[in-house]
Amino acid sequence: IPFAATSEERARTKDPRASIEERYSSRAAYLAKVRAAADALVQQGYLLGADVDSLVERSGAQWDWVTSRATR
Repeated sequence: IPFAATSEERARTKDPRASIEERYSSRAAYLAKVRAAADALVQQGYLLGADVDSLVERSGAQWDWVTSRATR
């Protein structure tokens, strides 16, 4: 279940979890955290380095989808 995109959506749906806008200051900040987590997984041997860029790209697409729902 995706997080609410905004605090207003969170309040309207009574979701107790922090919204995306409350968790991350921007799309770039979110993707930086995704890349850092992926890099850590590479260092630990759980993820191939060659997969990091595609994982970050997919995470960006998911960000776009979830945040676009707030404007509907």
